[in-house]
Amino acid sequence: MKKLFFLLLIPLFFATSCNENNSVLVFKKKITYKVSGTATELLVTYVNEKGETTMTGLSTGTIPWKIEFKTKADTYVYLQAKNTTASGDVKVEILQGDAVLYSDNNDLPFGAATCSGFVK
Repeated sequence: MKKLFFLLLIPLFFATSCNENNSVLVFKKKITYKVSGTATELLVTYVNEKGETTMTGLSTGTIPWKIEFKTKADTYVYLQAKNTTASGDVKVEILQGDAVLYSDNNDLPFGAATCSGFVK
């Protein structure tokens, strides 16, 4: 009888000893935002790894520009570069690893290139 009682307690012990804070293993993807072109001044807007919208100004010497971070699949990514001058062109790319996920370019005066989507 004691053995039967003990055998019934073992599954109960293991079931109650599990930590509820265990999370599923999540593999993060390497994302790279790239901005290039011949424009001399740009205003760049992007969504960072925390989901926050960030803006930065670029000028000659800081173009081309890139930023890298890691995030999980199905995360929204967004990158826009606006030419703040009347000449030059601008190109934006969002890469996952070495593969281009999204890209756009614009050669209009004061034009903007924008791309967005979800990480695969």
